[in-house]
This record gives sequence, structure tokens and C-alpha cells, in this order.
Amino acid sequence: ISIATHSLTTGGTAMFALLALAGDLGGSLAPSLVGFVSQSAGGDLKKGLLAAILFPGVLVLSLFLLPRKK
Repeated sequence: ISIATHSLTTGGTAMFALLALAGDLGGSLAPSLVGFVSQSAGGDLKKGLLAAILFPGVLVLSLFLLPRKK
């Protein structure tokens, strides 16, 4: 939120609504992906949890891709 408000000073309520929507979407997609992969792998929860590593990986990659201000 602090990065978004610093970058988009006129974002206002709509920006916070979109950030909340993105958070809710991620919070529902991750468990759904774990369940889908686990079920597809014959009920192997370990494979489903391995697929969930995708989400923190995307977060870390996104942090590295953010432009740095000096």
C-alpha cells in the first residue's frame, strides 16, 4: 500500500479497492491451486503445496523487478 500511494498520489479510494481486490483474489486462488494440483496428483498434498511455492516466488521476483530510486 505504501509503494502504491507513493507512486500514485491521486489513486484515492479506487486504488485501495483494487489493492484489496488483488489481495482477496490471491487469498482465494492459492488454496484453490493447492487443492486442484493435489486432486490431479491423486490426492498427494505434498505436490499441491509444492505448487503453492509459485505465489511467494512471484512476489520475490516482482520485488526485484521494481525500479529502484536512488
